[in-house]
Amino acid sequence: MPAVKALYPFLFVTLLLPMVGSHASAPVKENQFKDIKKTAIDSEKDKQRLEVTAVLLARYEIEAKRLIDMLAEKNTGSNGISKQAGKLMTLSEDVIMSARFRLPQCDDYLAKSITLKDRLGKISHDQLETDYHMDGALPKAPAECYHTKDLFVHPATVMVLTRDDPALTDTTRSSIKAEIEEVLAHTEVVRQLVIY
Repeated sequence: MPAVKALYPFLFVTLLLPMVGSHASAPVKENQFKDIKKTAIDSEKDKQRLEVTAVLLARYEIEAKRLIDMLAEKNTGSNGISKQAGKLMTLSEDVIMSARFRLPQCDDYLAKSITLKDRLGKISHDQLETDYHMDGALPKAPAECYHTKDLFVHPATVMVLTRDDPALTDTTRSSIKAEIEEVLAHTEVVRQLVIY
């Protein structure tokens, strides 16, 4: 329990972040997720798990915004950008584990989406788009599963873009920025689906 209490300042940030500087494309409607099947949170252990997930999601938003700031610095190379994208992937894996628990209808879809990490060294950008952004390599799943998957797929795309263009041309920097801005638009939806 002391470890959870230490997380309270981060939980405050989690609640505050959607209100300041969020890149979400549209506000989340209060009843938008009321009919989505979710695992009930009955135990103290489950509540603590979601508190930790809330902190991880807030950290994800902070690290994603940091990556966007890094792109604006011309002296930031592809290694730094790739490393930051790797942080996002790691954070997203933990959030995905909670989503798989909370949204059991998404379990197979989300489990298969993180197998992308085993293909990062070889997959082409076009194949990544087809297989993971457009779900060609993923099983059918309800619409609510898509948002959490993107927390992983967008930073993975950044890693492929930096691999393919280590010089980080302006076009690549622009593509990376668009990837991260897009995924930031998903974080509040994930928060509503998984945490609340």
